[in-house]
Amino acid sequence: MRQSASLMGLMLAGILLGGCETPQFQTLKIYDQPNQVVALQAMSDPYGGKGYDHPASLNEEEMIRILQGIRVERGLVGASKHPAFSDTEIRLFAPHFVKALGQATNEEMVTFFETAQIDSEHDLTTSGGLFVAGGNLYVVLSNFSVKTRAWQDNERYEASYRNRPLEQMDPQPGRLVFEPQIFMVESPDGEIGSRFKGKPWQVAIRYQDFLKNTNR
Repeated sequence: MRQSASLMGLMLAGILLGGCETPQFQTLKIYDQPNQVVALQAMSDPYGGKGYDHPASLNEEEMIRILQGIRVERGLVGASKHPAFSDTEIRLFAPHFVKALGQATNEEMVTFFETAQIDSEHDLTTSGGLFVAGGNLYVVLSNFSVKTRAWQDNERYEASYRNRPLEQMDPQPGRLVFEPQIFMVESPDGEIGSRFKGKPWQVAIRYQDFLKNTNR
């Protein structure tokens, strides 16, 4: 059985070794392939110290419905919206997200990383995470189709972004929204990030109300 005490020990070690940097520990790999990773990550101050509502129970069909409603709004507010996840990505990630939420402790959030080569020199990287807290499901996009040189994520140059999926590579203006927007939480508590380091795109969803009122 995985214990919270062991997570705290890992995080304390990271603080001692890393100074003031916020520790990022992937405590368990749920899915690990060359181009995709889903993992649990211990957080230093989960939901403002109150902890996440984990483990959380969702089934694959419910997760698919939620992911289908998440949209990216690039640039200024009111710009055109695009799906945050393709149908292929939803089918790939949904079962692993469900498994991860079911195994997470109240100190861990689920993270994901995906990269795709677009030519001999460049990749596109998307990464982020999700967690349940305060009765809401939070979805985070730290990077969305960020174009980088293929060597930029090579461990010869720096620690792999595969292991730092919440870190922003190239912050861009925009936001995440959920449709129908009636189930999106305005000004939610517990968003990750800070003014100093910047906040990734994130949205909080009243997912239980959404699933109950849009039951298929």
